[in-house]
Amino acid sequence: MYIENLVEMDMFPGSFPVRIVYNRDKEFTYPSHWHNAIEIAVAAKKNSDIVINDQVYSLDEGDIVFISGGDIHSYPVSSGSERIFIIFDLHHINSSNIFIEDIPYISKTILIKKEKNKKLHSRIFSLVEKILEEASNIGLGSKFALLAAIYEILAVIVKEANGAVELKSTYRKDMLYRIGQVVEYMENNYTDQINLKETAGKFGFSEHYLSRLFSRVLGIPFRQYLNKIRIKHAAERIILNRESISNIAFDCGFNSISTFNRTFREIKGCSPMQYRKMQWNHVSGESGAEDTDEMQ
Repeated sequence: MYIENLVEMDMFPGSFPVRIVYNRDKEFTYPSHWHNAIEIAVAAKKNSDIVINDQVYSLDEGDIVFISGGDIHSYPVSSGSERIFIIFDLHHINSSNIFIEDIPYISKTILIKKEKNKKLHSRIFSLVEKILEEASNIGLGSKFALLAAIYEILAVIVKEANGAVELKSTYRKDMLYRIGQVVEYMENNYTDQINLKETAGKFGFSEHYLSRLFSRVLGIPFRQYLNKIRIKHAAERIILNRESISNIAFDCGFNSISTFNRTFREIKGCSPMQYRKMQWNHVSGESGAEDTDEMQ
């Protein structure tokens, strides 16, 4: 999981588009980002701040924020606090349009206060606890149980969230969502010979508009962004196995070794072979520990 020009990438390590984290890092902070997935954040212990669309919100212990896809948010340091994150991509869970009439109700970011919205909070918090319990002991049927609880949360939001405070968006969420779809398409098809013109047509943009959208929202041109995706995947393969650099280059969508080598050096600061040697020399002694409990 990392951030590219505000877009959070590789959010789900496997094929299951749900991520559950109980974060106990007392000095936790996370920079501004957005994603198409829905995020439920809970101030599990002590007060915790969250920034949504440049507005700071102070959460009392137990408060819940339901963050719809497309809203830019970040987490400043809230010393001593702990947080629960439940993140899921509804578009991956359900690719059809059977919930189309309900989508507007879950396309709003809302703040659910423990003291002010007692009934609504109680129902959702109990489901959050159910998700945490299930996620702590993953086994057969657990994914069904997690999805069932997530769908129940969505049902409660649609039916009963009228009393919650809606946090206004100052961004074009439709634009962010559509550019997110393009980025997802690029991530899934980087090995193919995709280009700006064909991609624009696939998503109903003009070539000129999509080019401007990339520069405006992501800060870099379409081709440069595609190359960064390709080099990211190439670098992973260079480290993980001994296949030839040329095979990796062509498999990752490059038409020539010289173009691959030049692009790799521009992004990574060294040649592919130098990168492999450095990483192999380093990885044998590499170890790490995590302060965060994460379940997926």
